[in-house]
This record gives sequence, C-alpha cells and structure tokens, in this order.
Amino acid sequence: SCLKYTSASLLTIFTASMTAATYYRPVPATLANNDTHTHTNSSDRRTAQTFCSPNSPPWNRDHVPLLLQWARGISIGVTTLAIRLVMNTYGRYEIREDECYEQFLEAAITARREQQSPSWSSQQQPQQRGLLTVSNHRSLFDDPGILSCLLPLPIAIQPHHQRWGICSQEYCFNDALPSFIKGYIGAGQVLPISRGSGINQQLLLDFGRHLANGEWCHVFPEGGVWQWKELGG
Repeated sequence: SCLKYTSASLLTIFTASMTAATYYRPVPATLANNDTHTHTNSSDRRTAQTFCSPNSPPWNRDHVPLLLQWARGISIGVTTLAIRLVMNTYGRYEIREDECYEQFLEAAITARREQQSPSWSSQQQPQQRGLLTVSNHRSLFDDPGILSCLLPLPIAIQPHHQRWGICSQEYCFNDALPSFIKGYIGAGQVLPISRGSGINQQLLLDFGRHLANGEWCHVFPEGGVWQWKELGG
C-alpha cells in the first residue's frame, strides 16, 4: 500500500513537472522557412503556440516556478545519468585532472556555491561572476554527451551547477517535434537560436543574462559541427 502511494506520488510529480516544462518551454522568436528568416515578436510567437506561457521563464533562478525547478532537476538528472551509463558501459572518455581542470571546477562549483550561499547579507553578497566556456564542436553528442561528463556526478545532476547552452532551432526545437520534447530539452537548460539571424534574438539575450547572473554558459563558437581537432577548423 505504501509503495502504491509512493509510486502514485512520484508519477504525479513527474507529470506536473513535465507539464510545467512544456508550458514554459523556450520558443524562438525567429522562424526559418525555405532558408528565409521571418522575425516575430517573442510574446506574439509564444501567444500563437498551444499551451504556452505568454512570457519566457525568468532567467533569475530566484523567480523560477517550483514545478519548473523540479522539471529541470528531472531533465538534467535523467539525461546525465543515462549518458554516464552509456559512456561507462559502451564508450570511453578521459578527463585530464591538470591545473586547467582544477580551475574549471573552482569556477563551476566553488564560485557558484559562494554566490548562492544564504549566509551572505546583502552587503556581503559577492559579485555575480559568470563562467563562459568554449570548445570545438566535432559531433552532435558533444552537448549534452561530453559536457555531462565534466563535473563529478553528484554535482552534475544539480541544475544550478550545470551549464546553459544554445542549440540551433532546426535541430533541437524543430516545429515537427512535440511540445513535450521541446519542454524536456528546454528544462535541460538549452535555448534555441536561429543560425545566421544575427545577435538580435531574444533568447540569445536571455543567454547573456544567465551569464551576467553568475551562471555557467557554454558555446560552440564555430556555429556547427567541424571534424577538425583545432578550434575553428
């Protein structure tokens, strides 16, 4: 009986969280049709969608709805655990624990904890300092595949320590994809952008706001997959 109620409770939490993720899913303000770009207002674009919040979810974690916080935990936790299982069973990766990696962990973990510590008063609160990382882009598995393996597992499954990323909307947020899938990807802290449409995109601005708010943000500056080892080919 206890197991039955526990299962029902977990199912209810999962359903409610994924519903919130779908409702608050990122919606690109730029549409791509036949290689031409049509710019629309972000709020108008969201209003035109079925079951979608009129405004984008807040970029400040202090104002994120509780169910969306749970959805992020589910999306990032499930994805990270699945990738670790695959990589440790069928794949292989190596992390060089050198000085650069130690500095990365310091910036990604310790600095985030200090900024989010509730013990700081408003006068003592350390300055928000984001972390921006860049890398070459050799396959579609780079994110979340490789990036999910950078942090220690107990840290990697926590959304406030994970990266914010951007993804080309024709792949991750294609109109043919169900809204539920877009919500799951968006809850994984991924924002869609339109390649070739410039920097004046609402979600690209939100990406910068996450960085300014002290988050870890990762970009692939090549803007696509390149098979060369060097950054930029």
